Amino acid sequence: MFIIVLISTCFISGCGGKLFSYTGGKVTQKDLIVPLEDGNQQGVWKNYELAIEYQYQMASGILTFSGTIEPAGGYKYLNHLAVYLLILDNQGIIIDNMLIYLAGNYRPMVTSPMGFGKKIPVPGGARAISFAYDLSYVQRR
Repeated sequence: MFIIVLISTCFISGCGGKLFSYTGGKVTQKDLIVPLEDGNQQGVWKNYELAIEYQYQMASGILTFSGTIEPAGGYKYLNHLAVYLLILDNQGIIIDNMLIYLAGNYRPMVTSPMGFGKKIPVPGGARAISFAYDLSYVQRR
């Protein structure tokens, strides 16, 4: 029985961020929604806790996505940070999400700036992107 539990745990932990899903949720704050456009695009997504500077290129249904993440709001050191890219339809409904950055806890302490990069197949109906995150901080500036 122990072996079955161990194998199941390893399988679930290998899901790489897909075990937890925002799919079906809705992003309603318009200034946090970034329209998907063909070609090379760049911008900054920012709220009171994080600033995400991003660049992307949309071509043939593939999103080549990279950027940096910096704490905002006076954070100096973060204990844990998980950042998700949200893929939205034209009504702001989340049709897919993927983990794009993970650090802290059992990984090295998070410091700023933090880089990321991914190539992502874009699902049909995708019209915009946004971000979601989970963080805990150790010390403010």
